[in-house]
Amino acid sequence: MHESLVMDEEGHVTTATFREYRVPEFADVPRTEVYFADTADALGPLGAKSMSESPFLPVAAALANAVRDATGVRLGTMPMTRDRVCLAIAASRGTPVAPDEVRADGPAGHAPA
Repeated sequence: MHESLVMDEEGHVTTATFREYRVPEFADVPRTEVYFADTADALGPLGAKSMSESPFLPVAAALANAVRDATGVRLGTMPMTRDRVCLAIAASRGTPVAPDEVRADGPAGHAPA
C-alpha cells in the first residue's frame, strides 16, 4: 500500500533508492496472529497444504472499499496515499486544490506517504 514508482517531468525515476522509496516498516503493518490447522494433503510435501499469497490478494480491494465507505470516493490506483485521497475528495466536491498544496504522487519534495 506504500510503494510507488515516482518519475520527474523528464521521465527519470526519483524513487530509485530506499532513501526515497517508501517501504512499509514494522510499525506500518497490523498485528497478525498465525493459526495452524491440522490437515493433511495427499499432494503436498509431507502432507502440507499450500497457502501462498492468498491472504494478501484481497487487501487492496478491501482498502479501496474502506476508503470509499469513509469518504464517498473510489480510488482505482495504488498506493492510496493521503494526498490522492485528498485530491479525490476535492475533485468530487468541485473544490480547487493548489498544486503546491497536494500532488497525486505525494507532498512536494517528499516520497509518497
